[in-house]
Amino acid sequence: MKTSKNRPGFLSYSKSNNLGDYIQSIAAKELAGLNSVCLDREKLNIYSGPKINLIMNGWFMENSKNWPPSEQINPLFISFHINPTAKRNMLSDKGIEFFKKHEPIGCRDYYTQRILSEKGVKTYFSGCLTLTLQNNNTQKKEGILVLSALDRMNPKISTKNFFLNIFKYPKKNLVYKKSKKNLDEFISNQKHSKAIKESQIIDTTGKTQMEIFSLANKQLDLISKSKLVITSRIHTALPAISLGAKVIFLTDGYNHINQKSRLEGLSEYFYCCKTSDLKNLNLEEIYPKRDHKEASSSLIEKVDQFFSEDE
Repeated sequence: MKTSKNRPGFLSYSKSNNLGDYIQSIAAKELAGLNSVCLDREKLNIYSGPKINLIMNGWFMENSKNWPPSEQINPLFISFHINPTAKRNMLSDKGIEFFKKHEPIGCRDYYTQRILSEKGVKTYFSGCLTLTLQNNNTQKKEGILVLSALDRMNPKISTKNFFLNIFKYPKKNLVYKKSKKNLDEFISNQKHSKAIKESQIIDTTGKTQMEIFSLANKQLDLISKSKLVITSRIHTALPAISLGAKVIFLTDGYNHINQKSRLEGLSEYFYCCKTSDLKNLNLEEIYPKRDHKEASSSLIEKVDQFFSEDE
């Protein structure tokens, strides 16, 4: 890859307990190169170091008041998603001005493309950078990996809205148990396949960023060895597709706009269904609607071009 005057950069997520975020960072870093540096997604507005060419991929953002980024950042908007709860601040007059300065915006999903286009910003659907991940594992793929398949459905009682959570818990727990039963029965019917259950959500207490990145790489290795991956996490499903696994994406619990918006367009790269559909599912008949290889090639080309522009 050609080098540029500005140092290449990718995003990091210092407070995230979701390995999917780190997998997105891994995909971006592989394209940015060994000399690249990472910047915290939530603190781009206060960056004051040397000018940096930054891949702006992923979910934006926890604190939308920290938008737009510093003028020291030259962004490549690709595989970019705007969280509905951040839309108001990110699409302020100042935010739109920043988007227009760096258009066209490569959107990870149709939702993000739509809301930016409505503001007069030039956009295109890019898909996700995790589709560019390469499988270097030469072992024969085998077994089923159940990775965060029903995480978001498992009801938890938190101190926030405590009484409302208590009130809703019985019904949510009943729905969760029914979905879990459907999934467990499907897995047990795959008699010749060993199943491994893992989570994309981890406890980060006492762990360094390097240790968390190591866990993300181990999870990618596990995905690369699996024949079938069952999940409800986008950044398990997309890496699994790019690494050559068959994917069942469970849509149980995908009712809120924050969840549905993220799937628009991306769901074409993997097979989606509810756990209630698993009973009659024939694994030989499930295929994605769209081949990811064209998106992967386009993403690599655009990133390479970005880092070569100011050579």
